[in-house]
Amino acid sequence: MEIILKNIYVSERLSKKTMSFQATLYINGYKVGVVSNEGQGGAMLYHPLEDKGNMLIREAEVWCRQLPPMVFEDTIIDGKPMTIPMELEIYLDDMITAWLEQKDQVKFRRKMEKEMPTAILFGIPGKTFRVLKYRTPIACMIRFNKGVERLRLDIHKLVMPLLQENEKILNTNIPERIVKKLGVEDGKWVELVCG
Repeated sequence: MEIILKNIYVSERLSKKTMSFQATLYINGYKVGVVSNEGQGGAMLYHPLEDKGNMLIREAEVWCRQLPPMVFEDTIIDGKPMTIPMELEIYLDDMITAWLEQKDQVKFRRKMEKEMPTAILFGIPGKTFRVLKYRTPIACMIRFNKGVERLRLDIHKLVMPLLQENEKILNTNIPERIVKKLGVEDGKWVELVCG
């Protein structure tokens, strides 16, 4: 069964106890209706457009109940991780959560891309970063030995001492051959572009 949400609108302002959203629900390629949650802790609501939409929603509910349960490894009950049987509401909630995470990742990458031409970025990949800003673009600095040496000194004196265990230097705009000259230990730089 194919279940898709389109035209997703999330209201952070209205989200109190749960995520407030509205989306168009498609099942097996058919626009069945609208799914929403008011964000006040209540259940997800389905608004079928017609009888066929209502029937497809019922079929999707049955299909979801046949899926493996949700397992919460971090919540232990009687020595076992907590499990909840899968329901259409949980399935759709997971879809909204995945959509929000993807949207956050896009926003995070854009912020990084904006800073990266003139800064050394370091932090937790995909989550947080801090910057060591330069007036001169890094692309200009790495063309000259003096600029590479400045980066190397700054990275070892100002960045490396601040790196926590799970943090890395996040710049992907510096070719690998230059990164080798910077002398950063293995595992402390994200995957690099070739160059």
